[in-house]
Amino acid sequence: PRDGSQQGGFPRRLGNGVWVSTLALPGGQRGHCLPLCPTERKPKPAAQDDIPVPKFKRRKREPEAAFVRRMEQEARHVLFLTQNQLQRQPEKQEPAPEKSARKKEFWNKRLDKVRKKKAEKKAAMLEQTLLQDPVKFGEVALQPPVLTARPRKSTDKAGQKRLLLTSLLGPGHVPPVPKPAPVSLARQRILEEERERVVLAYRRLRKLKQQQQPQPSPGRPGKGTRKSLL
Repeated sequence: PRDGSQQGGFPRRLGNGVWVSTLALPGGQRGHCLPLCPTERKPKPAAQDDIPVPKFKRRKREPEAAFVRRMEQEARHVLFLTQNQLQRQPEKQEPAPEKSARKKEFWNKRLDKVRKKKAEKKAAMLEQTLLQDPVKFGEVALQPPVLTARPRKSTDKAGQKRLLLTSLLGPGHVPPVPKPAPVSLARQRILEEERERVVLAYRRLRKLKQQQQPQPSPGRPGKGTRKSLL
């Protein structure tokens, strides 16, 4: 028959890539259909109203006529779905929910840490490459390296530097007089006013003491004065 069904327990094709086996029972009764190969898994639709696009691939040992028939059947099914589906309005559909601000901040911090680690690693590798001294094969050093730059705080010859204790204990040593710290103009003015105030207070106190002392009254000369006069 044209639909692919056969008698006597031979495989029979039901469509959509499914082959089954019919078992003949005594008395001309048909048995149950046992699937010989699993059904094809169609890809999940991308959206709720999207129609999946079938992908056609000829199976192993599949005749050309069966392959063409299967493609026609799938095409009719897709055409039927496109004609009977609801009218879509993508501009009125709700947009996909965006990531929250906290998640974005977390991922931004994580990306910054990764970039910082990569930069540090790259700088360390560059420093290692700069510090390496390439040595040619068979090269021999006959003398130590010569320093072209003079190190800081270095002396011309060893033992010529005078010690601080020797200069302090030596004869004729005069201790240096520390220089006074620079004083601002405002500070100088305050010191002068304070000095004048102290001088005036001292003068008033001295004058007050002189006024409190008793003055000697002019009287007759005593015996001593007479004797001295005689």
